[in-house]
Amino acid sequence: MPVNAPGAVVDVSNVCWSEQIAPLGERAPRLGRLDALCEAWRRSRGAQAPLTLIADNSLRYQIPREERPRLDAMVRADEVRLAPTADPELLTLARDSGLHVISRDQFLDLRRTHPWIPSAAVRFLAWRQGPNGLEFVHSGVREVPEQRKSRAEEEKELIRGSGINVRQKAHVKVLEQDWRCTAASCLHAMLWPERLLLWPDIARRDGTALCPTCGSRLEPVGLRPPVRVVVASEESTDGQILRFPLASDESVLIGRGSLPHGVNLAADGLPHAEATRRVSRSHLLLRLSGHGGRGQGACLVVTELGSTNGTVLRPAGGHGRTRALVPGEETTLGPADTLVLADAVRLRLSGREHFPGERVLPSPSGPVAATTEFAGDGSS
Repeated sequence: MPVNAPGAVVDVSNVCWSEQIAPLGERAPRLGRLDALCEAWRRSRGAQAPLTLIADNSLRYQIPREERPRLDAMVRADEVRLAPTADPELLTLARDSGLHVISRDQFLDLRRTHPWIPSAAVRFLAWRQGPNGLEFVHSGVREVPEQRKSRAEEEKELIRGSGINVRQKAHVKVLEQDWRCTAASCLHAMLWPERLLLWPDIARRDGTALCPTCGSRLEPVGLRPPVRVVVASEESTDGQILRFPLASDESVLIGRGSLPHGVNLAADGLPHAEATRRVSRSHLLLRLSGHGGRGQGACLVVTELGSTNGTVLRPAGGHGRTRALVPGEETTLGPADTLVLADAVRLRLSGREHFPGERVLPSPSGPVAATTEFAGDGSS
């Protein structure tokens, strides 16, 4: 690499945890790995090659106790910058200053906040062991489907909010259950005596499900029915119109106007009225097929109801042929396929599979216009 190339910002925690840097295979963070990487960078760029080092605050409590004084000294000397969460800060710095990013992270949970990442993929570097020591290679950053971005966002939120790691089988079992708190003085136990409508906390010691309010052990009350979110957006801009939950094997009518047990895409206050105006009053029927397991193979089943302007199935990733749906015929979509209603409104499944907070399901008692509990999920 040329010596006069731009500098880099380093994801310090990611480097310190890397088992691809000596001591190889050791599952503990080490400051020596950061030393080795910085040395390799300056060897390839020159002794004065600029590096900015940013670490998560939590690294101080994760590295071995004997290394903490050295990290503290590096922070005092402004050699390392600590942040509550390093990723947003280092990505903002890289974007604004044109720096390389040294990390093995793909930053999927921040792709919507930083949409510039795929177009600057050559600036994202990882490391590998070469014949002359560590060398830098492109990290493999590329564009990914919206569902993957949503899933990554959700995984981070669950870890930070409740300590739930969806990559651990024991934690997934907690997510698959409904829970209740039986503590007499707990506020949420009084509000929701039959079923807690918040995710439990998980005890680090043994994986026990705990009440997020009072800390008491929770009681399981049966399997949680699979629920996924459907996202409706304007076709030409992908601007979100609304999002709504759909329970497994529940059918919901999609259209315009007041609908019994339906979703009104043209409800007062929703954006993109010009697009939703093209949708028929009873446009199509949606059902979530979740028999593949929670989040495994969940897909939409759609029946076109003879709408005026029709519905088109668009296969995921542009692979396969776009085709118009036949009225009255039931069609099963792949998990990442999309529907386009009247050439104006797009429907797709969000990648999110778990929903902290209250769950609002379509109800026969009235039309569903929008839900607020999922507003933080962006436009997955």
